[in-house]
Amino acid sequence: MASIVWSVLSIALIIGVGWVARRGGALCPEAAGTLASATYWVASPAMLFHAIVSTGTSGVFGVPLAVAAASGVGTALIFALVARLFLRLARGEIALGAMASSLNNGAYIGIPIAVYVLNDASAVVPILVFQLGFFTPMFFVLADLVGSGQRPSIVGVARVVARNPMVIAAVCGFLFSAVGWPMPTLLDVSTSMLGAAAPPMILLSFGASLVDRRSASGDSGIAATACAIVGKLALQPAIACGVGILLGLTGPALMSVTIMAALPSAQNAYIAATRAKAGERIAQGTVLVTTFASLPVVVGIAALFHALGLVD
Repeated sequence: MASIVWSVLSIALIIGVGWVARRGGALCPEAAGTLASATYWVASPAMLFHAIVSTGTSGVFGVPLAVAAASGVGTALIFALVARLFLRLARGEIALGAMASSLNNGAYIGIPIAVYVLNDASAVVPILVFQLGFFTPMFFVLADLVGSGQRPSIVGVARVVARNPMVIAAVCGFLFSAVGWPMPTLLDVSTSMLGAAAPPMILLSFGASLVDRRSASGDSGIAATACAIVGKLALQPAIACGVGILLGLTGPALMSVTIMAALPSAQNAYIAATRAKAGERIAQGTVLVTTFASLPVVVGIAALFHALGLVD
């Protein structure tokens, strides 16, 4: 338990270093953007590829993927139901609020937590596969349909998904794993080295991005944002834990899927809300609060599992 607490505090510290570096001028806006770009296009895909090849397809297309799908879809549907029946939100706000309440920040926070807290980079792979392959494209399509009124084509959506570096890395990793090709030593070492750079680079760039965060416009009240936050940090991990138990997960595996479901909301939720011009305050408030609150929640989940004797 102590190691988990220190790992979470280390993540918070590195985020703080990124914030201080940006605030103090050591990282200019261009440098912070370049760092994030290098992480997105190079380091994170390398880590994802290496994790998939090392884990194998059976470690990805299994119970953790089913848990990720069930907890994400379940949380989104429950938020949409509450928003429609009790909060009386507009369709665009419902769609973007559902996205903020259920879409995990797997790339920017999930990777460091998987590496530093769970000591298993492959723990985040099912989340990334589900979100990159289905959840994120679906929500961006919904954002266009109910928000801006634009009707994106299937070809256009497929093109965006196919150009995503994480998708490309995942496909390549699945090919290597499915065909049974041994990873060449040069590729193994180089992707491992690049992948090791991803977590600290992600945290530094994320901390720097907090300095330049702007306030969103919109009329949505506190109640909708609070519902999205509760859905993200309480409901989604609860659903993940319940589904995991039903599907036979126990011990560290059950704790892993529960913690992965408690990740903060993805920044893509705010990007989609800005694009759709709907639910911007819900998305921004949820992303901001869950980003800071998720680390204590992760510690709380780990403490609960230890207190109940579910993990050693």
